Amino acid sequence: MDVYELVRGPFAWVALIIFVAGCLFRLISALATGKKEPSLYPSTSFRGAVRSILHGLIPFGSTSMRRQPLFTFLTIGFHLGVIILPLFLLAHIVLWYESWQILWWSLPDLLADIMSIWVILACIFFMVRRWVVPEVKMVTRPADVLLPVIILLTFLTGFLSYHQWGPYRPILITHVLAGEVLLIAIPFSKLGHMLFVIFSRAYMGAEFGKVLKAREW
Repeated sequence: MDVYELVRGPFAWVALIIFVAGCLFRLISALATGKKEPSLYPSTSFRGAVRSILHGLIPFGSTSMRRQPLFTFLTIGFHLGVIILPLFLLAHIVLWYESWQILWWSLPDLLADIMSIWVILACIFFMVRRWVVPEVKMVTRPADVLLPVIILLTFLTGFLSYHQWGPYRPILITHVLAGEVLLIAIPFSKLGHMLFVIFSRAYMGAEFGKVLKAREW
């Protein structure tokens, strides 16, 4: 078994198992330990929770988004690319079909290229912002820089290997390995916010709307 078959086979299964198990562990732990203590003024506000979620999902729907238009614009495209490209890129769909005989529609090549470049540029922007913006630099930790680097490496090597620019085999192997590292990191890093963003926005919306009589967005 050569290196590519190793990273595509056993390594991929290990990464997938750790990702699924890690996500389940984080969710179950949050549900088991997140019980709220009884209070004199309960903060349950279904309306506030729903409004907070909707304002967080709608582009420029919150005040913080409107105050940072460039950051918001790049972030929206970044999240769309990170979520959509792995699922709907033609090369990935071909691999799913070869392994499981599962087939679905893919993105046009031009759109996939644009989204890939967007994610790459957004990663660079996020890393520069970590060191340039004082209030962001103050709270930056090594992991906050490492995660964008892993994402950048994953998408850059994917873009290069898809177009077969450079030494194809080493770049492809690096792409697969970086993707697996990223998959493993999701449940155990700040990337795990993808699991809890709905819950956190609902909680904040309920707290602000019921207790503080203010809007969270």
